[in-house]
Amino acid sequence: MVSEGALEMLMPWVSLLLLIELAIDLVWLFQAANWWISPDRQKIKKTLNLAAAAIILHAIRVLVFIMGRIGPWIDFDRKPEYRPLPYSEWGWLYFAGIMSILGVIGVILVWRIRHRLKKSNR
Repeated sequence: MVSEGALEMLMPWVSLLLLIELAIDLVWLFQAANWWISPDRQKIKKTLNLAAAAIILHAIRVLVFIMGRIGPWIDFDRKPEYRPLPYSEWGWLYFAGIMSILGVIGVILVWRIRHRLKKSNR
């Protein structure tokens, strides 16, 4: 999105969300590569926490995207000069929403599995 000019067309606060998400994604990717090189129990916890934060932040940003395409707040996330006339990409809207929901469900499942493993190890 950054390379396609999203920072120019999005409102500043949405651009900030995008940049924060990008930063968290890069940090957890490097953390995951570091864990891959030398597997360590403490490193995987940090990697999973960073990945969960990135997934949840992405889901929030997708929610802003969806809210900006439907309902009473149409295009509140874009600068006025970049607002399209009719929104015709409903397929991408559904796809983004469904994938974000699946990501959050995955985070919840991993948290529950980790919680159960902690209980069984005690």
